[in-house]
Amino acid sequence: MKEYDVVLASGAEHLKESFQEAGFRVFTSALNYDRRRLFPNADIYAMIEDVSELSNRRVVIIQSCTGAGPAETEHYTTSDRVVELLLLLDLLSRPVAVKVTGHKIYDCKPISPPSRVEVVLTFQPFALQDKSFRTGEAVSGRWAIETIAKSCNKVWVVNPHAPDSLDWVQNLRERNLYETIDVIPDLIEFAAKQFEFKDPILVTPDEGAQERYRIEGFGKSRENSFNVDLHGTVEVMDKQVIIIDDLTKSGSTLLKAADRLRNQGAADVGMAVAHVLPLIERGEELLEELLEKARGMIVTTNTVHTEVFGERNPKLTYNITHTLIKHL
Repeated sequence: MKEYDVVLASGAEHLKESFQEAGFRVFTSALNYDRRRLFPNADIYAMIEDVSELSNRRVVIIQSCTGAGPAETEHYTTSDRVVELLLLLDLLSRPVAVKVTGHKIYDCKPISPPSRVEVVLTFQPFALQDKSFRTGEAVSGRWAIETIAKSCNKVWVVNPHAPDSLDWVQNLRERNLYETIDVIPDLIEFAAKQFEFKDPILVTPDEGAQERYRIEGFGKSRENSFNVDLHGTVEVMDKQVIIIDDLTKSGSTLLKAADRLRNQGAADVGMAVAHVLPLIERGEELLEELLEKARGMIVTTNTVHTEVFGERNPKLTYNITHTLIKHL
């Protein structure tokens, strides 16, 4: 038996087969009497049927904290994912065995909880609001991570948007409650093999990615969520280049960076992005357009389950399970 068991929340259920093939015991949240995890009034339901098997074990709960796209059967929001995760943490902290002894009469006996519970967030909740940008704003990204950390032994986050320089991130790190998992090295290796690049140069499309990955790149100014402008130059003449980024929604920044690199003399350009995020409206359609405009020269991970990459183009999708197992 492996040293820990895996519980997959709704946003990570697509990883079940991979963990099982690696020899892990995998548990998922059961369905309610409507065969769903959302009640008709949108309340969240959470249940681990075989919870007694997790007694005195190290348990890792994995969740992708972003809204569901068309690849999923129920329409979860980011808030739904966070609440579902907190419910799973709560039930693991004080599990009970329930026996029906009469009409609406139940006998509940405590079950020994796991010895240790950790959380892996393959996508950080409220990732774009990790600090206040205007007076009076709630820092929802900070709130979510801090709230989750209070209910478990440690939170692991795959390539978070929140940089280590933030005070609240440093505080959690100092208390050994927070750690990041960097998929980028594995993704670069995967991309180079997919693109048949032998010695590529790595470039980032904006200052945030440069801070995270210590790689040179462009400057970026943003008009809104969809329109950006890039500036600056990188020495790429006759070189194979892989653009590295942590997150894309429509791919506009990646595509502009690729065009800019080609105009500056790059021989060939590929893209590698840690997370692709299907938006509420036209999400998968935008990703399909990105794949087409990138001429197939883009790879990502399955931290977020999508139709375009996870279902229809698995050869362009790095399996995050391999990286998680190495770190955990």
